[in-house]
Amino acid sequence: MIERYTTDTETAMRRTELPSRRDPRAEMDLVKVYPQKTYQRIAGFGAALTESAAYTFALMPPEVQDRFLRLCFGREGNAYTLCRTHIQSCDFSLGSYAYVSDKRDTELASFSIERDRELLIPFIRCALALDPAIELIASPWSPPAFMKSSHTMAFGGRLRRKYYDRWAAIIARYVAEYAQEGIAISRVTVQNEPMARQTWESCLFTAQEEAEFAADHLRPALDAAGLGGVRILIWDHNKDRIVERVDETLADPAVHEVVDGVAFHWYSGDHFEALAATIAAYPEKEFLLTEGCVEYTRDRESTQERKAEQYAHDVIGTLNAGAHGYIDWNVLLDEQGGPNHVGNFCEAPLMYDREQGELIVNRSFWYLGHFSSFISRGARRFLVSRCNDRIECTGFANPDGGRVVVALNKTDAEQCFVLCEGDRVADVSLAPHSIATLCWTEGSF
Repeated sequence: MIERYTTDTETAMRRTELPSRRDPRAEMDLVKVYPQKTYQRIAGFGAALTESAAYTFALMPPEVQDRFLRLCFGREGNAYTLCRTHIQSCDFSLGSYAYVSDKRDTELASFSIERDRELLIPFIRCALALDPAIELIASPWSPPAFMKSSHTMAFGGRLRRKYYDRWAAIIARYVAEYAQEGIAISRVTVQNEPMARQTWESCLFTAQEEAEFAADHLRPALDAAGLGGVRILIWDHNKDRIVERVDETLADPAVHEVVDGVAFHWYSGDHFEALAATIAAYPEKEFLLTEGCVEYTRDRESTQERKAEQYAHDVIGTLNAGAHGYIDWNVLLDEQGGPNHVGNFCEAPLMYDREQGELIVNRSFWYLGHFSSFISRGARRFLVSRCNDRIECTGFANPDGGRVVVALNKTDAEQCFVLCEGDRVADVSLAPHSIATLCWTEGSF
């Protein structure tokens, strides 16, 4: 038997069973899986743990907090295992702040993460209490204002070269102090969206500047702090320029040696072909989608159905292009899509209605769970071949021998296909605008 979990317009994660049969002559309407033909290994799925999310979490009564945590990090929920957080402030903080504000402090004597201890660190600890194996990626939105050409953390500007070493030391100090708090940072990105001049915290880096900072300043600072195991990821921006940016940044063999991976976002569209080409060119690097969300400035009025399908379509395309993991933006926001200290409100799969005291579970949350709840860390993507383009599919072999196929139907009509592994087949139907995860164990199809 095959287990099928379905989310559609009526229900979320409805479990049913599908019988299979032997049919060596099957050839029509097939979705064929080849578990022996494997590709990238999965690092995990998750969402961002921001100060805004932590603040919203703190407003919840204990029973709602407990439900939220189990939905996100429990094995019976979405089981997030790979999350992102911010170094100093970001737009989804309650305000701008830096760990060091005195430009005369060359020894970082005034360095402090006390602001993070108020909300963010306790929030991260709550997630780790459910799953201590969660891995964290940390990204900076901006260096302290005094280090920048613009003299402000917002509106872009550049990190002045005379502060390269000190900024790298601050990042390393941040990782070390979080470790003392019991929170291990496994990866850092050089800069969030290094080509974006935003009204919130932002900083511009050319490819050459990013390469120089990573190789000559950040890697040495991490190593000097005893943090040689912390991986460095570059780019952390959209997929449309990933080919040229990664090529340019990694052109120097010395930079190629110290950079462990590439982070990227979804805001400029699919560009799965560009992503696949870049991954193929750098098979030794880790590729992670580190941010995507429904921005209210672009898509506030879209239906929950459309927003959920936007997520699932991007997850499938990103994984099939060869990416190793997928991280949503804010894990939790309030009913307005905040708080955000510059009014850059967004939707999150989970939101908290402060007036009603209720946790809002958007359809996108369940769609993300169709991947994260079933595809384990260490899973290997395998070949899935479709009979037509009316369904979107991806497939994985879990370390325990389990098989997983996720199938998305974005059309207005029911879509039927025959799942096929070897000479075994099973009939599958997908309701209009639905997603299904099909699970079976090796040899049990």
